[in-house]
Amino acid sequence: MGGSTRTQTTTNELDPAVRPYVQYGLSEAQRLYQTETPQYYPGQTFVGPSAQTQQGLTALQQRAVMGSPLLPGAQRQALSTIQGQYLGGNPFFQGAFQPAAQAAQQSFYDAMQGISSKASQAGRYGSGAMGQLQDRASGQLAQTLANTAGQLAYQNYEAERARQQAMIGGAPALAAADYGDIQQLMGAGQTAEGYQQAALQADINRFNFLQGLPQAQLNQYLGAIYGAPRGSVQTTPVYYNRAGGALGGALAGGSMFGPVGAIGGGLLGLLGG
Repeated sequence: MGGSTRTQTTTNELDPAVRPYVQYGLSEAQRLYQTETPQYYPGQTFVGPSAQTQQGLTALQQRAVMGSPLLPGAQRQALSTIQGQYLGGNPFFQGAFQPAAQAAQQSFYDAMQGISSKASQAGRYGSGAMGQLQDRASGQLAQTLANTAGQLAYQNYEAERARQQAMIGGAPALAAADYGDIQQLMGAGQTAEGYQQAALQADINRFNFLQGLPQAQLNQYLGAIYGAPRGSVQTTPVYYNRAGGALGGALAGGSMFGPVGAIGGGLLGLLGG
């Protein structure tokens, strides 16, 4: 007779000392799964602008919108200088010329008195020579006054031309200064937008948390289940030989009960297969 296969099942039970803790852990995992946890922080999760910052932003915006009265004034003055409005007609020219003119006139008067005195002492007062000396002194006075006026006028013109050239070089900076207030206004706006972005991001984070909460709870619950210790069932196939079983049964029965026992043992061996 041939052999056959039988199934042998082995069951590993959880340690009775550990079982209550595992059951408690799984029940707690189920309870937590059925509650609305974890919860998102209920308060504001970003720092808003302080009162001082808000006041500063408001002042910055107002100042940027209004601008500085100094800048338009500087630009007008620069334009007048570049256009050459101060190259002539200096109102302080006479003030600078008068001391030099007075000094030249005093020298002329002194020269005229000296000519008269010397001519009188020489008995030539009113002579042609005296007239020639007086004409020469008058010419020197006129020349001195003309030279002084010309020198002062040249210095004034040269200084104003230097200012004109310097202002031409500084014109781009004055023109670019117009954008300073605009940039300040944009900076104030970007700072305010930064706080708004922080508030928006906080709302997005809260929304994403609430959207993913059910899945996170389920993963946590399933992780608790799969991670808990548990028993196992093992099934092992067992090969059984009927002939060998009958022979073994007969031998065993014969040794104990003689011929009758041998027959009975062999039958039991066959039936067991």
